[in-house]
Amino acid sequence: MTGLQLITEHLRYLRDIRNYVQLTITRHERVAKLWMTFLAEEIGIALEQACTEDFLSWIDYRRAQGVVRDASINAELCVLRTLYDYLKCFNHIAINPAAAIPALVCAPPAEQDYLTVDECFRLLDTCDQTDLKGLRNYTILTLFWSTGLRKRELYNLNCGDVNLDEGYLRVLNGKGGKARQVFLNDRIVQDLRVYGERWGWRLEAPLFRSVKPDSTCADPNKRLGTGRIEEMVRKAGKAAGIKKMVCPLAMRHSFATHMYEAGVSIDDLKEIMGHSNDTETLIYVHVTLDAVRNFLNEHIANHPAHRRSS
Repeated sequence: MTGLQLITEHLRYLRDIRNYVQLTITRHERVAKLWMTFLAEEIGIALEQACTEDFLSWIDYRRAQGVVRDASINAELCVLRTLYDYLKCFNHIAINPAAAIPALVCAPPAEQDYLTVDECFRLLDTCDQTDLKGLRNYTILTLFWSTGLRKRELYNLNCGDVNLDEGYLRVLNGKGGKARQVFLNDRIVQDLRVYGERWGWRLEAPLFRSVKPDSTCADPNKRLGTGRIEEMVRKAGKAAGIKKMVCPLAMRHSFATHMYEAGVSIDDLKEIMGHSNDTETLIYVHVTLDAVRNFLNEHIANHPAHRRSS
């Protein structure tokens, strides 16, 4: 069976068995044919002869064209994983070469995209926790870092959305109106307990509130605005001497990257972050191509399906 016939069979499977919509099938067809042409013209092999290194060469090839963003390349890799999962499942290939590719491969991120672990700790160190505002700001920063919440989601939190005994919080109106449950680690649970003792904890009250002008008392009902949250994070970054763009979105990128580096799967991250598909999550995680090559060299160097003999 030719490569084109394999792709046609695969697309029919997506349409008739997996019930993919036509727009998605069209995208799969476009990427699969681009991939088949790349293999034939750049490497000189057929679709079913691809090895893992060819996927890394594909990334280099697409980047060299200068018009394809990494987010698009990540989406293309998702399409190719689906294709090779199908080929393996229906015995067109013996071993799936795409299985060895980590869930995300992307270029070294722009400097403002995320913070290192050390930079996150420096950010927290700028907050004076003996001060009412300082304790609030510290708690906001730790919650951003440990949960990956969106700015609007954090803004909307009430005390009643947080269950400290069970260690989770509820996001009731996430992006697209979706609700989800986010589990909290022991450290942020303790931080929230300390915060609640100082600021008061009424179930119906906003979790993060303003401090009245010229006062050391929290306004019991005035929710801290998103603009103030953004400004606080930016000022903390400046105080920490971080030369990157420090903002709630950067904290979300940092959360995703650090969790992925700690071994959390893309599927789990997708649920935690409230995404509808893997591609959304991939945008937030930063792994260099060199790191992937090192991973492959260390773990599958002698596997015939993943490396081609020179």
